[in-house]
Amino acid sequence: MLRKILLLLLLTIALVGLARAQRKVGNQANAEIEKEIFKVEHEKDEAMQKGDAATLDHIYADDLTFVGTQGQVFTKAQRLADMRPGSREYFSFKRGDYSLHIYGNTVVLTGRSSSVVKYHGEVVRKPRQFMQVYIKQGGEWRLAAHHATFVEER
Repeated sequence: MLRKILLLLLLTIALVGLARAQRKVGNQANAEIEKEIFKVEHEKDEAMQKGDAATLDHIYADDLTFVGTQGQVFTKAQRLADMRPGSREYFSFKRGDYSLHIYGNTVVLTGRSSSVVKYHGEVVRKPRQFMQVYIKQGGEWRLAAHHATFVEER
């Protein structure tokens, strides 16, 4: 009986140690994914400000669904056409309040933008809350979905 209790105790200790080790490995993997996502997000933001459609074409998934602040829905081709030079001018570009959730090869990123941009002749100053879905395809993170909505100043 004592041997069974001792064996059970040792097995429990081993399993707890294994679970902790897996959690650390998972946290390290998640930290690496987070780093990769924010790198792509920074590249995307830079490309948007410069009107760099070639970089955006690489970052956007082929089946991108992009929902703008007025509810307009764009495909990848429509969004890239909308990014043509002269269609927008950024006076300020600020994003933050990020929250990131990782689900294997899918990442949901939410955040807030307080950018000021001249878009098709109209200056837009309203802050926006956004959600983006990144998926890993061919070893690279691609933006598969975006949705933004105007929100009140904080």
